[in-house]
Amino acid sequence: MPSQAPSPPNSQTQSPRQDARSSMTVRALLNDDSATPVSPIQGPSQMPQPDNLHYNLSIRQQPARARSCGFGDRDRRVIDPPPILQLKIDTPGLSREEISKKLRLPSYVVHCSIWSEDGEEEMSGMPDDYTRQKRLMGSLVASPFVGFDEHGKEGCFFCFPDISCRTPGRYRLKFVLVVLDWPLRPNARSMVRAELLSEVFQTFSAKDFPGMLESTPLAKALKYQGCNIPTKKGNDKGGKMDDGEDRSDGEATPRRKRARNNNL
Repeated sequence: MPSQAPSPPNSQTQSPRQDARSSMTVRALLNDDSATPVSPIQGPSQMPQPDNLHYNLSIRQQPARARSCGFGDRDRRVIDPPPILQLKIDTPGLSREEISKKLRLPSYVVHCSIWSEDGEEEMSGMPDDYTRQKRLMGSLVASPFVGFDEHGKEGCFFCFPDISCRTPGRYRLKFVLVVLDWPLRPNARSMVRAELLSEVFQTFSAKDFPGMLESTPLAKALKYQGCNIPTKKGNDKGGKMDDGEDRSDGEATPRRKRARNNNL
């Protein structure tokens, strides 16, 4: 744990986990007219905004691998490492204090969806026999967490520690930033302020999965400050977890599994 990271003043509290149905609510808020096509090119996403604010969304931690979890809800494994995004506001004329205040607004929401390797086709849908299920499952919506990164620099982060992919293959994740500002403008629709694609990650079958990776310094720094993100030593080479670390196998529901074992 990085004890040198300073405690953030007035950090935003992360919201509780939400299931995949939350994504439908967020999608209903999006203004399709405001969205622009996204290319597979990596890098920060920025769009000109009607309020003269430029929202810059970047991926600080890219997804790399996952173990497919099939069509059931048991034995689910999460995408590793968990994606971590950072929001910046790049607007000339705003002081550092003004930008810091705007980054602490609770109205930011980032939604995650799964796309093809080339970034051209959304892959959320499943074959006809499983039309009621989605390929990407878990908490697909993230709220902001204001804290310090591994270098001691303050930032506004969005973490996705509880998303899983049902089927093997190579995919990308698409992230969309929405500002829920209807309390200020009741008649206005929320707009897509930034969007971007992740790097390609691979989902393996259970027998081919190479194991979980060790948590990054960024993830450990955010967890130390109260962010709800698991940390692990990793089991890519059969390593054991350190004391106080979470499960290294990436299981999404360890409590449920322990409860089943206790009833045997």
